[in-house]
Amino acid sequence: MPLINWNKPRREHDPVSHAEDNVFDGGPPGAYVPNMDDGDKYSWKGKMVGMRSGNPHVEIRYYPFVIIVSLGGGYRYTFYKPDKTKGINIHIGTSGAIQLSFEKWEQFKEVVEEAKEALREWHDQHDIMS
Repeated sequence: MPLINWNKPRREHDPVSHAEDNVFDGGPPGAYVPNMDDGDKYSWKGKMVGMRSGNPHVEIRYYPFVIIVSLGGGYRYTFYKPDKTKGINIHIGTSGAIQLSFEKWEQFKEVVEEAKEALREWHDQHDIMS
């Protein structure tokens, strides 16, 4: 049974008030508070991105972190350019401590496998070598 939910997340707040209420002055670079309701925030939310740039990758969000899964062709994420990420398969960004139960750790591994399979399918459909 797939763990990744590919549907667009439901917003908890309107975007303007969310941005105003979640300012990270002096906080770590790349820190964010997702504008998702709790049902989506604490589920494996996946999104395929980077297709137009030729650097497809999957972003998976599970509060408080984001996982980027790439087949190694590079990806764009905030301050990173594809030439700096070429050959990187998994990038984990966090705005807090990563704390997982053994059950969530097993799900984490399954989610990464699901993301890899989605990328392989995309590459196969577009006749791109990974």
